[in-house]
Amino acid sequence: MLEHKVVAELIGSDLVCSHDFDLSCENCRMRVLCLPAALDSHHLTAMEDIIEHRRQIKSGEFLYRQNETFTALYAILSGSIKTYSTHEDGWIRITGCHLPGEIFGFSGIDDSHYRSTASALEDTLVCEIPFDGLEDLCRRIPDLQSRLLHLMSQRLVEDHEMAAQFLHKRPARKRIAAFLLGLSTKAARRNESATELYLPMSRTDIGNYLGVTLETVCRELARLEKSGIIRLKKRELTILDVPRLREPVCE
Repeated sequence: MLEHKVVAELIGSDLVCSHDFDLSCENCRMRVLCLPAALDSHHLTAMEDIIEHRRQIKSGEFLYRQNETFTALYAILSGSIKTYSTHEDGWIRITGCHLPGEIFGFSGIDDSHYRSTASALEDTLVCEIPFDGLEDLCRRIPDLQSRLLHLMSQRLVEDHEMAAQFLHKRPARKRIAAFLLGLSTKAARRNESATELYLPMSRTDIGNYLGVTLETVCRELARLEKSGIIRLKKRELTILDVPRLREPVCE
């Protein structure tokens, strides 16, 4: 079954014997990127106690919807999630693409409502971390509080960098190069190849996220491939020349 295969990959084993996701923070390979990275074995147990359950979200399904009451943060174990905001006139803007090892949902902390909708880009497994329990645990474990603040800061920096793309009206080639380099950086954090990548979003979603048209995304990716900077087959992307891909970003 899919959930068994996913858990096997997460603990580095081909043998999974629990239908209820036989996975803990201690044996999850995403631990180094997540909240438990700062915890010893005793505190890991306390962290496990507040995680209500691990949820499998099928491709296209919703994890939460915009304006729903904020209750939890989510950590991705496998798969990917996109977040997007729907405006009063019906216009939709993709605000985030979240990959394994990432925690998201922070925007709901401010006024106790999620500011965006989260849906699965593919079959995805997440940990649900109730925020009330997490707040209480942070008061008792200073290292956990520091780790949470670090992850929130990391999210803010990434959001700021994305906002700068729009604020300074950077050319599409710079936006797309920065997006691909961002995927590379995140893959490296997971101890995966920084050059053999998978595009989690469709070309249409990438365009929406970066504020460019679908045609522009396709044209720029084709230009990068023709220049020998990347190789692309459907959603499988190989960065062949990292320095040249960085050039437009550094200009």
